[in-house]
Amino acid sequence: MDFVKGMLIGLSVAAPVGPIGLLCINRTLAHGRLAGFASGLGAATADALYGLIARLGFTAITHFLLEQQMWIRLIGV
Repeated sequence: MDFVKGMLIGLSVAAPVGPIGLLCINRTLAHGRLAGFASGLGAATADALYGLIARLGFTAITHFLLEQQMWIRLIGV
């Protein structure tokens, strides 16, 4: 039952077609399946890259704050 709920939630999140989805559909219809697949793969790669950059940024900020913890506590008192 949990699997079915998970599938329904995943489908409801993925169902809305945004601008990138429309771009992939347009390229698929205009240039064929391979072009549509390449467009989707490019969009997914860009999203993964943005996620990686965000993750590395959060890691750097966390590392910096942990290194400066003593000074932050002194100023915050």
